[in-house]
Order: sequence, then C-alpha cells, then structure tokens
Amino acid sequence: MFDFQVRAPGKIILHGEHAVVYHKPALAAVIGLGTTLRFSMDQTQPIISVQLEALNNNFSVEVKAFNEFLSKFRTKYPAEKSDSTVQLLEEVRVELAKQQEEQLENNSSSKKQKNQKSFMSIYYLLAGAVLSSPAKDFKITNGFRLHIDTELNIGSGLGSSASYGVALAAAFLLYARHFDLSNYQDPQNLALISNWAFESERIVHGTPSGVDNTICSYGGMLRFVKGQGFQTINILRPLNILLVDSKVKRSTADIVAKVRHLNETFPEVINAIWDALEALVTEAIPLYEIFGNSQDDSEKFEKLERLFQINNDLLKAIGVSHPKLEQIFSIAYKRGFFSKVTGAGAGGYVIVLLPDNYAKNEVYWKLKEELEAAGFGVHSTTAGGDGLSIEKL
Repeated sequence: MFDFQVRAPGKIILHGEHAVVYHKPALAAVIGLGTTLRFSMDQTQPIISVQLEALNNNFSVEVKAFNEFLSKFRTKYPAEKSDSTVQLLEEVRVELAKQQEEQLENNSSSKKQKNQKSFMSIYYLLAGAVLSSPAKDFKITNGFRLHIDTELNIGSGLGSSASYGVALAAAFLLYARHFDLSNYQDPQNLALISNWAFESERIVHGTPSGVDNTICSYGGMLRFVKGQGFQTINILRPLNILLVDSKVKRSTADIVAKVRHLNETFPEVINAIWDALEALVTEAIPLYEIFGNSQDDSEKFEKLERLFQINNDLLKAIGVSHPKLEQIFSIAYKRGFFSKVTGAGAGGYVIVLLPDNYAKNEVYWKLKEELEAAGFGVHSTTAGGDGLSIEKL
C-alpha cells in the first residue's frame, strides 16, 4: 500500500437555516477550509496509530488485537446473517469499553479515551471498510499511521465532524481496496464514502440529517429538504466569502428549542417567515446557477447581496442574533458588504459575500483589519468549490 493524503471540505448553510427543521428547503455549500488526513504505512511496528491534532490527542491499537476483533465478529455474524452496521457499531462499543476498563485497571492514563466518539468513529469505520472489502479475506497485515488536522473550529457549524468522517471513510475504503485513486470520484464510490461518513455522524450526533456528509463528499452546492433528499445545484464557479468567527459558543439544540417555542407561540407569524425563506431559496438557486456566465456579473451579485440581507433579517426576526453578531453585521455594512448568519445563529459564524477581485480592493482590507481589531476570527475562502480529494504522497 502507498502513502496518501485525503482532504475533505467543511460546509456552510447559505440559506434556509431553521426553516429546514420545518420541512422547508435550504441551500448548503462546501467551503475552502477542511480536514486533511495523511496516511502512511509503518513497517517498523504492527500498530495502527492516529494523531488527532485538533483534539491534541492520540489513539492506537495493535494490528493483532484489531484482527482478532474482526475474526470474532465474522464468527459471530456470518455475512449471510449480518445486519452489518447496527451489529458492528454495538460490538465496537463493547470492545472499546473493554479496552478502557483494561487501561484503568493498569493505571494507564485515561487521556486516550477522552474523545471516545472520535476514536469510536476510527475503529468502526476501519472495521466496516475491512469487513466489507471486495478483496476476498482482506485483513490488515502491517501497521500504519494517520495524522489528522483540520482548519475547522469544532462545534462551530462548519461541518467539522462530517469533514472528519468523510476523510476517515475515504482513507479506510481506499486502504481496503473498495476503489483506487483512478475511480474514487465515481458516483457509486462517492456514495459509498458518504454513506459510511453518515454512520460516523450517527456516532457523533445521534440523528444527523445526512446533509453534512453528503455535501462534504460531493462538494459544490445542494438544495435539501428534510426527509426528501438532496438536489445538486449546478454552479459555474465558487463564490468568494469571508468567514467571520464571532467566538461566541452556543448550543444548537438549545437554539432550535427556543425557535420551536416561538413557532408554537405565534404559528401564523413564524410560518409566514418559513414561507418567505422558502421563496428566498427558490429565488436564489437560478442566480447561483448562472453566476459567472458573463464578463459582468455585477447585477447578479447585487441581487445575491440583497438576498443575503433579507435572509439575515428574517433570521433576526426569529431571535437567533447576538450582540457580537450585530457588531459584525454593522462593521461589514459600514464598509459596503452584505452578511448573514450561517447555521444555528446566536453565535458561531457570519458569512460576508465578497466580490470578484476583492483582494485588490482597499476597502476589503480595511474590513478585515477592523474585524480582527474587534477580536473576531477572519478567513477569506470560497463557497461551492471541490469536494473530497485524494492524492498519492
């Protein structure tokens, strides 16, 4: 096996936040920031080791112990009787709990188990990739190392867990010979990666929508409705955006619950906002599809700016702003830029729409400088770019 690198992007919600909970459409897009995984074979020791930079933590398992786990699973659940994913996840939970008990009995540091869900995803996805390998009786014969790092803030609404899951799934499926570098982007292989990344998302979130793992695998932009699947939006080129981190932590579940209470208290008023957000998504899609098809896109850009503003005002109306977010909106607007909340709101990130050649615009640099001086994190990037990529090292 050769050494390789996987890169999986993060994501933002462009339009339709919160309304999507009530079966209205939303638009998601990948961003230029993401997770990078480096896979390297280790001929010196029979150990699978993983270094998680973002969590400042490591995980390792002996190849012999992992193969024994796989052998026991195959014996207990022959292929013809296996309901694979459900049974495998339960067996992984039991195995990791047993390993944790052994570590505690040996007075070993519990730090390695600090991020149990991340490690469970590693163990589960590797086991799933090997057990379902199209190569007959495939098994792990040598040690290998994974080094995983990310540009995405964890728990910030940028799809960090999905990006992580996509990178892991792609690496393990490639290793277990489900595909190779020449065909990993074939539709059936991207679907396989996305499906296994969804399983990782279930470990992290319990009941994920499937949006994040899909967009982080395929890239670009997509429209989705809860319970109805996804529709790819065929865009000509990515948008330029500025991601601004408010550095305000919040609980998505708490925010969704508060909005639900508002919806129950004033159903007719809030339903009108959901209908307006649905109309906004419908209006935005053709603009995104034709943006970049002429030398002068200024008129389309101005329409997108207005839709950003309308979307943001509708989100403010349901109470998901925050003083820090308002400060970002104000700084951007003062400099002539339009911005909006992305994701749950009440903190997290704001996206600012940037024009072509923004880096040559002195006003942009003043905007960036003022935001940074105010204590916000700032990243210029794109929305709607490439999805998963794998390259040989």
